[in-house]
Amino acid sequence: MEADQKTAYGSCRAYTRHLQSCPHRQEKKYNVCTCPKWIYLRPRGKKSKRFSLATPSWKEAQEIAASTLEGLNPDIAEARKKVAVRKRKLVTVKGACDLWLDATNSRTERAGSREQVAVMVKKFMAWAVAEGIEHIQDVTTVQLDRWYMGSEWSKYAVLTRQQRWIMVRSMFRYWAERGILDKDPIAVIKPVRFNGDHVQGPYSDEQVVAIQRQVQNDEQLRTFVSLLLNTGCDVTDAVLHDPLRIEEVRIGENTISVYRYQRLKTGVEGVIPLSADAAQQLRSIKTLPKGNANMPFRDPSIELMTDSHAWSKRVKAAINDAGVKWVELPTRDDRGQPKRKPANTKQFRHTAAVRWLREGQRPEDVGRMLGHVDTLMVRRHYAPWVKELDKAHISRVVGNWAAASQDKH
Repeated sequence: MEADQKTAYGSCRAYTRHLQSCPHRQEKKYNVCTCPKWIYLRPRGKKSKRFSLATPSWKEAQEIAASTLEGLNPDIAEARKKVAVRKRKLVTVKGACDLWLDATNSRTERAGSREQVAVMVKKFMAWAVAEGIEHIQDVTTVQLDRWYMGSEWSKYAVLTRQQRWIMVRSMFRYWAERGILDKDPIAVIKPVRFNGDHVQGPYSDEQVVAIQRQVQNDEQLRTFVSLLLNTGCDVTDAVLHDPLRIEEVRIGENTISVYRYQRLKTGVEGVIPLSADAAQQLRSIKTLPKGNANMPFRDPSIELMTDSHAWSKRVKAAINDAGVKWVELPTRDDRGQPKRKPANTKQFRHTAAVRWLREGQRPEDVGRMLGHVDTLMVRRHYAPWVKELDKAHISRVVGNWAAASQDKH
């Protein structure tokens, strides 16, 4: 039998209660058998207690005795109580993300928005796994700040980075408001500020020709690029292209092919008149081996966003092979030189918008073709490339001057 372990708060001793069948039952100091282990606890100033342990291990019994003795210290007992309460509240990162997804999906009608949220949650969960974070309560401000300052986030355009970080912040705010987190660790990390500079630009006519020449021998890729250029679709919407969305509309003596689709990001319908050649090309595209006639570009064996990323990479590779490295932006740097943006698939949408404006289409009509909620985005992001809009504006103002002068006379 071992001697009592003592502190100023009492004493505690582990001991073995030998079974009748134990060959060592007469040896009081023999404890390495598998007989039940007990503890004898004598708190200072209180009644002593005996209780059995759920282990036959003498080593574990001694460790439990030492821990029990420590627990007689009021400060240690209070700290352990807080830890126990916290452990009861612990929520895994996946569990917290599932709660957030359920809440977001219940109040978000647009499939595109739900898809974006799901992608961001997936990225966050992957980061947590890489950091070895099991519970959402273990995420620290330092970890989040290091993540946001890292290469994964710096590769995004400023506006995209701002929007996605706001989404992550809203996740943590949700968890804090519902008591899952005692404190919001991300609140102090503000998203980078978008200063209003343009972050995308259209391809020049020469660049478009070079890209089309590069994809001319790949029928499916050629048609996909044609879809982007003729409809201004985002890549994900293009992946969901359905030839049956092309309808024939009678306008006077003419029949016009019109492409209609509901944009995933905004839920707004885009309505785009097509040339006869473009309509024929988009109707006759061959279906992928795993796809179907209603979605010739879609691989149903993988998630939509994975499919979208695969198409983006495929198009980006063709852009690189065509020798197109960047697009020019309307803003200038400190030396007065036009700023440049590395070429990417998104810029086909900007190319379509600017082309429509240069053809004389009103910003309201371009917004309708792009599936925008209003014309603000059109005027902010596309109009700076179209000097003709300024000329039309000046012409209208001068015309109003002339009309006003005639009224005075």
